[in-house]
Amino acid sequence: MGPEPVDGSNDDGVDGVDFSAGPVRFEAHAFSLTRKGRAGPLIPYAEVTHCARSRWGYAIATTRNVFFLRGSRFASEEQVAGVDLELRARIGCLPEGEIQLKRIAELDARPNRRGQNLVVYGFIVLCLAAQFLQFQEPAVVHAGSFMPALVAQGEFWRVLIANFLHDTLIFPFHILLNMMCIFAFGVLVERSMGRGRTALIMGVSALGAMWAASVAGYPEVIGASGVASGLVGSTLCLELNASRCLPVWSRIPRRVFVLAVLAQALVDLAVPFVAGAAHLGGFLLGYMATRCLIDEGRIRASGGMARGLTALMTLALVASLVAMLPLLRRDPVALEKHGIRVLQMPEPLVRFDNEAAWRMLTESKPTEAGLEVAVLLGLRAARYSDWQDPNVLDTLAEGLFASGDFQGALEIIDQAIFLSHGHRYFIEQRQRFTGERDPEDRPEPPEQGWFLRQPGSSEGFPPPEPAIEPAEPGESAWI
Repeated sequence: MGPEPVDGSNDDGVDGVDFSAGPVRFEAHAFSLTRKGRAGPLIPYAEVTHCARSRWGYAIATTRNVFFLRGSRFASEEQVAGVDLELRARIGCLPEGEIQLKRIAELDARPNRRGQNLVVYGFIVLCLAAQFLQFQEPAVVHAGSFMPALVAQGEFWRVLIANFLHDTLIFPFHILLNMMCIFAFGVLVERSMGRGRTALIMGVSALGAMWAASVAGYPEVIGASGVASGLVGSTLCLELNASRCLPVWSRIPRRVFVLAVLAQALVDLAVPFVAGAAHLGGFLLGYMATRCLIDEGRIRASGGMARGLTALMTLALVASLVAMLPLLRRDPVALEKHGIRVLQMPEPLVRFDNEAAWRMLTESKPTEAGLEVAVLLGLRAARYSDWQDPNVLDTLAEGLFASGDFQGALEIIDQAIFLSHGHRYFIEQRQRFTGERDPEDRPEPPEQGWFLRQPGSSEGFPPPEPAIEPAEPGESAWI
């Protein structure tokens, strides 16, 4: 005699073998799901990898897909429980049903494991701590952002540190979007792969993102979106290659998943300030790293190589923090060496040159060689900004004044005063240079964005005609 129909079912089959319970119709060797009164394709019981009840309804995972059935589609909670029992009973009648049920039971027990998601939570905490530090210490971005030109000259710490930094101008959107993605997909990966392998996947994704950013020619990159993309790639790899090892709550409908990935790719192509290449690099390396940890549809047992690579990645992060500290402490020698490396960048960045010079001059006690480096940085920034940025000219004037070239400092600060329409700050700087004000009494700098609000400024550019004609290198006494 066949199994007794569950509560709320209609006995449509012979001896009760075929019947329906809510949206699920059971047959001898397969089941189907009804939607709007129409039955879907038959799904063999042998393809079921996991099934679970929850407060919102019932979910069934198969080797190729996942189905979420809302509780409103069932007559009662008892009917949901009956469907779960019936489905497991049908699976148990298969030739390898006991093995299949054992795997389902293992997946049922997975949420009760202790210490889950520590890697994901730890990464999020580090990113939040770094963001807080950025507000307290703006030099963190200057010292830690990924810049291929500086990495090539030995500032290797930037490869890992940049993944924890985020833009403060659009706070909290940049860090919030990345942390939401890392939490959503990181939890799925860590519950399936474990702590060590998840840390390895995230580390490899970070390296892949920065490698791709370098290949694409991005001059400067910050953000954890490469790690987030790597976790997305890892989740997709698990879905396509190890679906039997995933609990139903770690599954995403494949069609929805693929469409979401393609939509994100279009966003990366359309938005100019998004580092699309870094996203792609993180995604591919996350997928590939996960694929290497899967063997014949099963997640490999944690081996010595995976643990060793994870430990190496952790040591590399600690070493990166230690290597960056001298710059944050404003060590004059470290700043001088950093300034020399900045001077050797093949494609100068005005903002970066100016910031490096300013920090050397005002936040440390530079050596004689350090003063020369700062002046050269200020001079290059002034030339590449066409001598039209008063902030850059102020840095150059500060360097000339510190070097003892008072006349050169006055000429440059007069240019800055003209371009700024007589801004208070630059006038007070001139008073320092003339001795009317204590040289150690540096005025408070202008508020952020002041330049764009000046009368006569067009899209951030001041009037085109300078008060004096800047000299070419070698033509002035202060060069």
